[in-house]
Amino acid sequence: MKHLKQIALCLLLAFSLVTSAFAAEVPENLVVENLNGQQRMVKTYVLSPETDPEILKEPSFEYDGFTYTWAYTTKDEKEFLETKAVVETVTVETEKKDLSVILEQLAPTMAYDDGEFAGELALDHTTLSTEAAGYATGSNTVTATKTIGPLDRNDMSYVPATTVKNGVTLSLSNVEWQVIGTDLVGEVLAPSSYQAVATYSGKSSYKYATGYVTTAEYRGEVAASGVESITYTVVYVGTKIKPPEPVEPNEPVRGGIIFGDGSSSIGSILLTLLGVLLIAALIAGAAYLFLHRKNVYVYIPGDKPRDYKLVAKFRVEADRPEVDISGLDPYPEDIVAVEVKRPLAKKLVGQTFTVRHQAGQHAYAILQDRPGDWHEFNLNEEDNE
Repeated sequence: MKHLKQIALCLLLAFSLVTSAFAAEVPENLVVENLNGQQRMVKTYVLSPETDPEILKEPSFEYDGFTYTWAYTTKDEKEFLETKAVVETVTVETEKKDLSVILEQLAPTMAYDDGEFAGELALDHTTLSTEAAGYATGSNTVTATKTIGPLDRNDMSYVPATTVKNGVTLSLSNVEWQVIGTDLVGEVLAPSSYQAVATYSGKSSYKYATGYVTTAEYRGEVAASGVESITYTVVYVGTKIKPPEPVEPNEPVRGGIIFGDGSSSIGSILLTLLGVLLIAALIAGAAYLFLHRKNVYVYIPGDKPRDYKLVAKFRVEADRPEVDISGLDPYPEDIVAVEVKRPLAKKLVGQTFTVRHQAGQHAYAILQDRPGDWHEFNLNEEDNE
């Protein structure tokens, strides 16, 4: 009898797999127990946080002489915490190449949030790099004065037409003649020597920076936390089924197949065979649905930060890792998140997964398999490409 009960329990678990397969959820464990005089059946599920636990409730069912009815559901959340180092590069523009002016444009810290990881980054002063944003050409006037003499006469041939100062050639702009010596000619003093005071001028050009661009890096460790999975324990309480009234021997049972002529054993065999065939069909159906359940979910951002809304589910085989979202209605406007469930992600780690959309396709590498692979990209950036 104990062996038969074990077989029956296995068949019940198979039936539960069928029922759960239609709901796309499979229990991790099933236990039938009598706890402090109360008959119970306990089913345990390990599901993603997006799953609605209401779908786990089953209508009343019979097993091994008891009618089981849902009593309550408990949950135990398994949280996760991941960290990673992040470097963000920023640029600022200033009119001067002055460190104090540059630091006024750079905050000591900056917030980081990519929708999954969040934290605070600090400015790394050793990474500051400043360059001219561009150059313009300017000019200024260069002048020079030369005194030429003594000369015997005020003749312009003594005065050079050009001169050079600091590498710039200047042109003569003015000459002032001065008498520096006289001689007595008769009774009159006459100039006998001169000097020329020559003024030269010219233009010189130079380049100057129109502004400066500084590049700096912010560094830090950011974290992603949340609920990785939830273990639901669904408890059903059993009520003893009252045995049917005994049937008198050799008396036919209306609507049944038990007859006084001894054909009841044939009816029992037929019922047993029918039950076996039904269970086999249910198990086959459960296996088919389990093997063909959806394993790639597509999300779009919800109304709140870090809140996502499920918009589509796909069934993807490992030998063809791709989905086509071009036909989604409504079609996503910008951010798309693709979650590859753990069983498929384990097979595809390191391989390329392709998302086909209306603007083309987006390919990326599957990086992790616990609890699955999550990837986001922006359709607007895909269009720009």
